[in-house]
This record gives sequence, structure tokens and C-alpha cells, in this order.
Amino acid sequence: MSAGRREQAVCGRLGERLEILGLRAVLLAYWGTASVLARRVGKPQTDGGESVHPKRRPA
Repeated sequence: MSAGRREQAVCGRLGERLEILGLRAVLLAYWGTASVLARRVGKPQTDGGESVHPKRRPA
């Protein structure tokens, strides 16, 4: 293997590793953002007298 081909092979593998690392960083940032937003938004607040269930008719 010549020096030029060896250098290309090393650069190719390094590029693949950087690409994978970048993808992981983007996915981690997305997951973190979604997690923070889910905690902030949370469940909708209801008034104390308000019910989310329909009232049952007396039998």
C-alpha cells in the first residue's frame, strides 16, 4: 500500500468517525430539548372544581 492510499484510508475512517460523532451529538441535543420541553409544558392544569371526566347520571 502506498503512502497516498494509506493517508486516504486514514482520512476516510476519521471522516466516518466524525460523521457518527456529529450524528450522536445532534440526537443527544434533540433528546435533551424534547425532555426539557416535556417537563416545562407538563400536563394541563385543571381548576379544583373542574373534572376531566364526564359526570355520571344517577341510576
